[in-house]
Amino acid sequence: MGTPTWAIPVGVLGGLCVACLAFIWWYIPRLYNKGMQQDMQRLAAEKTERERQAAALREANGESIDLEAGEGVTVVTPAPAKFKYTPPAYTAY
Repeated sequence: MGTPTWAIPVGVLGGLCVACLAFIWWYIPRLYNKGMQQDMQRLAAEKTERERQAAALREANGESIDLEAGEGVTVVTPAPAKFKYTPPAYTAY
């Protein structure tokens, strides 16, 4: 008894599917990591450019702010709410 006529084509197709799946498992994470690294480098370059422009603008305006010393940093805290009357939720009977 010989092998069925469909065995060889199915085996070849299965082998191709496994090879494609292995390639995808290797290539997609590699491509994703490369893209993430490029994005992080671009963000870092844009951040340094923004900081440079902000420093040039501060210098042009005559400001000298040292953020590490806490200069120019204002902390705004909202004032607590003061009720002049008791809200209706507390006077319900």
